[in-house]
Amino acid sequence: MPIGCYGGETFGMSEARCKPIQSEIDKAIQMVANVGKSAAMERIRDELGISSVFMRTSTARERAYHKWPTSKTWIADLIKAPMKARMATWVTGSARWIKKFCSQGSNGQTIITIVDRERQNNRSVIHRWTVDRKIGKKGNWVDLQAMYPDLKLGLQKI
Repeated sequence: MPIGCYGGETFGMSEARCKPIQSEIDKAIQMVANVGKSAAMERIRDELGISSVFMRTSTARERAYHKWPTSKTWIADLIKAPMKARMATWVTGSARWIKKFCSQGSNGQTIITIVDRERQNNRSVIHRWTVDRKIGKKGNWVDLQAMYPDLKLGLQKI
């Protein structure tokens, strides 16, 4: 994951750019978790506590947008005085994305609202099943498999 997110400050906030990296990480997770291609990868990443590449790189880009204006390099000048261009630049695209998807929490931390939007738009069967039964993040099947190895095969079918 760290290798895939290296330089995420530059390409974050774009799902299209993050998708090839995420697919390679998903292949590795499938091998480790011993599941097939039809497994709900978002749920498995949730179980293992792994966030998506898109969220990690978007967070890194948002942090860079707020942190880099204080640096003593040319990027500070670019952020402070964005140039006008027909297409979106790194600075204008970041500012627009932050304005649209980020909000300040009560303690001053940035809350990325796109996570909630992704959960609302998730149409997978396993997600619907967990929402119907109000399981959410309570049902950690990976820990259950470690505690009860004799039930491991039955838990994988769930």
